Amino acid sequence: MPTFTRKSTLTCPADEVFEWHTRPGAFQRLSPPWRKVDVVRSSGSIAPGSEVELKLHALGPISLSWLLRHGELVKNELFTDEQVRGPFASWRHRHTFIPHSDSLSTMLDEVDYSLPIFARPLSPLFTRELDRLFHFRHRALAADLQLHARWRGQPRKRVLIAGSSGFIGSALVAFLSSAGHSVTRLVRREPRSPDERRWNPEAADLSPEVFKDVDIVIHLGGENIAAGRWNDARKSRLLDSRFHSTTLLALTLASLEQKPEALIVASGVGFYGDTGVTAPDETIPAGEGFLARLASSWEEAAQPAEDAGIRLVKLRIGTVLNSRGGALQKMLPAFRAGVGGTLGRGKQRMGWIALQDLLGLIEHSIYSSSLSGPLNAVAPEIITNKEFTKALGRRLRRPTIMPLPGFLLRAIFGELADAALLANSAASARKALASGYSFLFPEIDEALAFEVP
Repeated sequence: MPTFTRKSTLTCPADEVFEWHTRPGAFQRLSPPWRKVDVVRSSGSIAPGSEVELKLHALGPISLSWLLRHGELVKNELFTDEQVRGPFASWRHRHTFIPHSDSLSTMLDEVDYSLPIFARPLSPLFTRELDRLFHFRHRALAADLQLHARWRGQPRKRVLIAGSSGFIGSALVAFLSSAGHSVTRLVRREPRSPDERRWNPEAADLSPEVFKDVDIVIHLGGENIAAGRWNDARKSRLLDSRFHSTTLLALTLASLEQKPEALIVASGVGFYGDTGVTAPDETIPAGEGFLARLASSWEEAAQPAEDAGIRLVKLRIGTVLNSRGGALQKMLPAFRAGVGGTLGRGKQRMGWIALQDLLGLIEHSIYSSSLSGPLNAVAPEIITNKEFTKALGRRLRRPTIMPLPGFLLRAIFGELADAALLANSAASARKALASGYSFLFPEIDEALAFEVP
C-alpha cells in the first residue's frame, strides 16, 4: 500500500495548528480551487466516530461520493480519518502536529491509500495530484495562520455577514470561522441552520433581533457589476441592490439600543472614476461616471450607522485575484489555452489585491478600533494591464500574444468596457499600510503564485 507524506514547518505553536483544524471553515480553506468539493453532510467535528460525506466533482456532470470517518485522536498531537466508502480501495489519513517551541511546529500529513485495480496504471498521475493537493493545503494553512497570529490573544468576535454566498463572502465565512470567530450569515430565504438569520431588503424587512449578540456587521452584498451589458434598467438594479440594502442595514443598526462595534461595507475603487496617471488616496472626492456614482451612493447609504456612533469602514476594493471567482477565474481558461492577452492597449493601471490579503485586511479592520472611513483595499504595487498579463503568462507558462482590441470589448460589453475594463483603476494603499496592515502578497508575481496554484 503506497504512503504519501508531506510536512512543513509553521511559525505557530502545535496546539494552535491543531485547534485550527477542529473549527468550522477549516475544510473549506484547505479545499483546492481546481477540484470542486461539496460537503453533503458533516458532524462538524473531528472526534472519533464523527463523519463527513463529500461529493467530488470529477469531470463535467460526473461526481463521486466519499464518506470519511474520524478515528484516532490525541488532543494537540494527531487525528485521523479513514474512508468508509468512496473512490479508493482504501484510504487512511493521519494528521500529526509536532511541537518545537512556543512559536514553531511541524505539520505532517501521512496518507496510506490504494487505488482500485482498474485505476492502478494511473498511479503516477495520482501521486502528482496528491503532491499538488497537499502543497496547496500546507501553503493555504500557513498563510491563514500567519494572518490570524497577528490577533493572537485578542477576544474572538461575533460577526454577522450579509452577502456571504459570493466567492469573497464564502471565503470570508470560512476564514473567520477557522480563526475561532462566531460567524452568522444574513440570508434572503428561510434559515436552514442556527448560523443563519433572515432579512428581505426588497421588502424593507429586517428585524432588530437579527443583531442580537453581534459585535461586527459586514455587508458585501450587491448584484454583480460585470455580469452583463449595462443598460438603464440594469444600472438601476445595480444601484438599487446596493443602496436599498445598505440603507436598511444602516438605519436598523442606528436604531438599536445595543449597537455593534463596527459596520464594514464593501465599495470599490470605481469610486474614483478613471484615475489616469494618479493613484488616489482616500481623501480624494468621487470621480466621474457610473461606477463612481454607484460607489459613492453605496457609501452614503451606510452613513446613518456612523452618525449613530458605530465605527464605519468603507472598503474600496480593487480587482480581487483568486482562481475561484471574479475576473481572474474568467480569464484563466483563455490564458491556460495560450490565447490570453492584454485588454485594449494594456496601458491602463490596475488597483488589485490578492483575495488572501483582502480577507486579512477585513480581519484587520475588525480589530483596528482606530480605523474608520474609506479604506482602499488594494496592494501597494501598481501595475498596468500589460504587466499583469505578462505576470499571469509567466505563472501559467503560456504565451500572451492575443490582445482583445478596445473596439471589440466595446462591441461585446458596451459602456462596461470603458468604465471597468479599459479605465485606469489605480489607488493608493498608504492608509492600509499606515494602519499597521502588512500585506502577505504586495507584488503581483507572488500574489499569482499563491492565488493560481
